Amino acid sequence: MIDKKKRVLVVDDEQLILKIISDILTKEGYEVVVANNCEKATEYLRTSRIDVVLSDIKMPVKSGIDLLEEIKKKDPNIPVILMTGFASLETAVEAVQNGAFDYLIKPLDYGKLRSVIEHAADRYALYRENTRLLSDLKELNTNLELKVQERNRQLENTLNSTIESIITTDRDLVVETANPKTSEIFGRSCTGEKLSSLFQGINFDTIVPRILSDPSYSTKHEVRHESKFLEVTLSPLIDFETKEIFGVIAATEDITEKKKLEAQLIHSAKMSGVGPLAAGVAHDFNNILSGIIGYTSLALTRQDLESARKDLKVIEKASDRAVEIVNKLLSFSRQKGEKFQVAQIESIIDDALGLVEHTFETEGIRILRSYEKVPAIRMNLGEIQQVFLNLAINSKHAMPQGGAIAISTKLAGNSVRIDFSDTGSGIPPENLPRIFEPFFTTKQSEGSKSGTGLGLSVIYAIIERHGGRIEVSSELNKGTTFTIHLPNIQTVSKAPESEPAPRIQNAKVIELRRKGNVLIIDDEEFIRDIVSECLTSTGHNVMTAESGEQAIELIKKNHFDITFLDFSIPNKNGIELLREIKMIDPNSTVVIISSRPGEQLPDELADEGAYNIIKKPFSVDQIQAAVSRVLGAEAMSR
Repeated sequence: MIDKKKRVLVVDDEQLILKIISDILTKEGYEVVVANNCEKATEYLRTSRIDVVLSDIKMPVKSGIDLLEEIKKKDPNIPVILMTGFASLETAVEAVQNGAFDYLIKPLDYGKLRSVIEHAADRYALYRENTRLLSDLKELNTNLELKVQERNRQLENTLNSTIESIITTDRDLVVETANPKTSEIFGRSCTGEKLSSLFQGINFDTIVPRILSDPSYSTKHEVRHESKFLEVTLSPLIDFETKEIFGVIAATEDITEKKKLEAQLIHSAKMSGVGPLAAGVAHDFNNILSGIIGYTSLALTRQDLESARKDLKVIEKASDRAVEIVNKLLSFSRQKGEKFQVAQIESIIDDALGLVEHTFETEGIRILRSYEKVPAIRMNLGEIQQVFLNLAINSKHAMPQGGAIAISTKLAGNSVRIDFSDTGSGIPPENLPRIFEPFFTTKQSEGSKSGTGLGLSVIYAIIERHGGRIEVSSELNKGTTFTIHLPNIQTVSKAPESEPAPRIQNAKVIELRRKGNVLIIDDEEFIRDIVSECLTSTGHNVMTAESGEQAIELIKKNHFDITFLDFSIPNKNGIELLREIKMIDPNSTVVIISSRPGEQLPDELADEGAYNIIKKPFSVDQIQAAVSRVLGAEAMSR
């Protein structure tokens, strides 16, 4: 029996034939519909589903051939079986050739009738099932295409909206694709270029072999591109079906603004640490000034020159100490132009602690040092100073009744290890995981001493910027230890230490080969006076100006072999004044006098024609040495 009844339309103008065939097919499980002419058959076909049509060829008005033609117009796949006598056999065969499923010869062989009807019904059922499946497949394909289009649109939107440049390359590092952000960062699409030409400073020869062999490997780098700071993450480009690595993907973020904000945050935190230095610095300066004033008074009352010279030596030594303190403060507070350089970590620690050590001692806090011999390392001196000053101030807050700070250094594998310990109150265990979080502080209850919560987070950021790591261990009422590891990687040769300005021994004086015309431009009267006095005493012609306008007028009327220019003169930009001087008298040698931090003549001043720079405070020996280098001199024993 057939699971689902199939409908057969039987068409014949003889009622007996219709009844016999209907009874036979009904017993076989078919649903039978009968029609005694073509018009009724056509109506059934228009209003009902028909699976097989069995039709006599010879009928009044319209024949079975006419019905076949109409059925083929409606649905060419409906099987039509024709019944015919011998007289119309040729017509039936021709009809089969033109699309009829089969033909039966009257009188009918009812066994063959059953067989032909079954085959026809099965073929049409198969056709309908295939049609349904094809329709479902088309619908699935359409839905899949829509989903693919939507997914592609989402991916495209993601790539277009991301703040990162996404670049993919082949195994030879040639850029194949790049999202729109790439053009915004690099100013071009970059396709067809080598990845190594985009990112200077990355050792691709070392990195790429591992990327192309290890699917889990990725590496992050900070690089410069023109005026931008970029953070680049390199990782394998993988076929997720075959798991084959077929290239490299570079995700690049422009972190220029982030770096500026980070620098500002670090500088703000640094400046917040200046406050605790004030008492110690003020104490040191008061001592220095007391010495200077006292020995100056003594020198003024001396009757013999030798005693006065001894007093002046003490004054000079005290002044050198003041210069040292000022330079440490300037080094600590400097924000711009700081570069990484190679230095000994012990000296940087001592420079930082030297700003607070006296104050700490007055509050019962001892600083103990234990330095093993370690190699010089590459670092930003100002930032590393800030790390140890912040740690020292934190330790002081943890030891209100006094105590000790112990600092040790040693080589540990590929890093230099610094342990910074105190004997303070310690950190509660529940706070240890959070102490490096920005704005997390445990000092809210200390009134005016409450913290910002930036100190340790800034320390963490600085150590991370140096490629190092920081760890902490603490025990309540016993103390805290911060352990810092800085990489022992000297990628920059140690620059030779800048030589101090030559100091001409008192036993010798400068004997110039010729005397010169000298102009001194400075708004401070005592600066003008002391420089003028030291040069006129050796035979030079000296003129002075307290403003840029006055200096320009003098230069228009006179030629000066040397012009000493205070770079911070009020109401006049130093660069502009330098340009004016060189424009009016290009043969005048300009020596800059500056109180700005820094050891060397800045490139911007050298480019404008400045000869040298003398830092304030200076000695008269430095002024005389500068003149001697310009005019030519020899030291003569006296």
